Amino acid sequence: MRFGSVDMFIELGDWGFRMGRLIANEGFLKALLTYGSYGSYEFFCPDVYHMERFSKKVKDLIKDPQLLNRVKSSLQIALSEAIQLNKYDVFHLGDFTYFMPYLVDMRNRYAKDPFPITGVTHSLDAIYMNLRYLELVVAGLRPYDGIICTSHSAEQTVQKGLARVTEQLSVQAGISLKAESKLKQIPLGIDELYFIESDKSLARKYFNIPEDMIVALSVGRLSIRKKADWSPVLELLARMYASEKISKLIFLIAGGAKESEISLMESMISKLGLEEKVLLFPNFPSDVKTRLYKAADFYISIVDNFQETFGLNILEAMASGLPVISSDFSGYRDLVINEKNGFLIPTIWSEELPEFIKENLGIIDPSIARLYLSQTVAFDLEELQRRIVALYDNENLRTNMGLASMKRAKGYRWEKVIHSYEEFWTNLSQEAKNSKPKDFKKQMDILLGDFEKTFSHYPSRLIDNNSVVALTDVGRNALNGGGDFIKYEDISACLFPDLETFILNSLSEEKHSVAFVEQQAMDILLATKGQTRFHLLWFLKHGALKLESSPGKI
Repeated sequence: MRFGSVDMFIELGDWGFRMGRLIANEGFLKALLTYGSYGSYEFFCPDVYHMERFSKKVKDLIKDPQLLNRVKSSLQIALSEAIQLNKYDVFHLGDFTYFMPYLVDMRNRYAKDPFPITGVTHSLDAIYMNLRYLELVVAGLRPYDGIICTSHSAEQTVQKGLARVTEQLSVQAGISLKAESKLKQIPLGIDELYFIESDKSLARKYFNIPEDMIVALSVGRLSIRKKADWSPVLELLARMYASEKISKLIFLIAGGAKESEISLMESMISKLGLEEKVLLFPNFPSDVKTRLYKAADFYISIVDNFQETFGLNILEAMASGLPVISSDFSGYRDLVINEKNGFLIPTIWSEELPEFIKENLGIIDPSIARLYLSQTVAFDLEELQRRIVALYDNENLRTNMGLASMKRAKGYRWEKVIHSYEEFWTNLSQEAKNSKPKDFKKQMDILLGDFEKTFSHYPSRLIDNNSVVALTDVGRNALNGGGDFIKYEDISACLFPDLETFILNSLSEEKHSVAFVEQQAMDILLATKGQTRFHLLWFLKHGALKLESSPGKI
């Protein structure tokens, strides 16, 4: 069985603030190649640099040579040829909003055999999401394509988004299209390292936390624009400390942050007089994360931001044996079962947004929009106080809920999650095999447009089949081994020495038309028209060929 992707599922640059999407995608890649049962995994990378770095990263993630032998990396420029020549069982993407529409369109036009294409949800609140849904509908999704939703809330959001786009196409443009893909709820997975038992005392010594203190923990981006507004929680904690309800509670807040975000958090903590009770641990080393969870007694995550769809840090806390207090919001409610492994704090929103927010959403910077929207989400602070006190006062409750958390988290092990993916892919692949052939040329040709016609007025002249090309002194010198052209590594992937030599040789005695050279290259080297045309243009670019006005051999 053959798996394909145009995603690498890893970020090669600075991870910055350990975003959940990046952690989830790398975890998926490692789990896929560790637990997956396919015989071949092929990844199409943007360029040679990324392909080399991807191969190195995979070797760091996967130590078993037999598993590594199944992995192949190629360039994205070779994708259309690959799907025309090879049979794939599935293509999967780390985000359904980016490559998926264009991959669907490519498959519909060029694939040797139909195959399913799937992508997974992450943040769904961006204003441009409506355009992403439109792209998917126009691209021509098939019933054997799938969008994998990490939570029930994510599934509902995608359903509503696709439904709205199809309705608007019908009402406003009279276009009747359907998004035929299947939606499947499969959660993110959890790494085995979070289940490993460790000494709480040693973890606390690492952070210089006294043994007799009760520790509440939160891990996540320290951003009021992209994660949560901490001010209501900090204000509540200040009131609780003042009334001595939680005098031995230490609240440890850890996560990635910019300097401005750290300064804001520090100023709020200082203003409320919480410097000795609320401890910030920003931008911690990745190998410290498990110590954070092991040092804690319970976990708190009160988010108000619509970019949250799952709650990976909640799952990590659960696997580490912590009871969780979380917002009853989005995908969080899939993880926390109220009064079983933690508590869900009720949230409040409005049926209608304030007009000054709603009417400006297309203009406001996305991060500012998230801030404004989060300010319209409230949660029950009285309930939050009761639940904090309940876990603070009752060690048995913490222990029992922590055990329930760990038990529940075991259902999210990556091995099980990958099995769910493969089961879904198998069902879709079978449906693709049973599908009836369709005339894909009837699809709306709107996603990519017509690049040649759109920009045909840019150059001074265009070459066509009847254009005549001739060898220059530069080209003749190169043919005789007297010159060398600079070739960038990514362009070298598109150039073939045999074809280069053939073109120069074929023009060494006389000039010819483009059509003649292309036909000869096809007959002798089996080169495609496009491959030969690229070489001709590249030689023209470097002065090895020139365009002639007089006719050559047709």
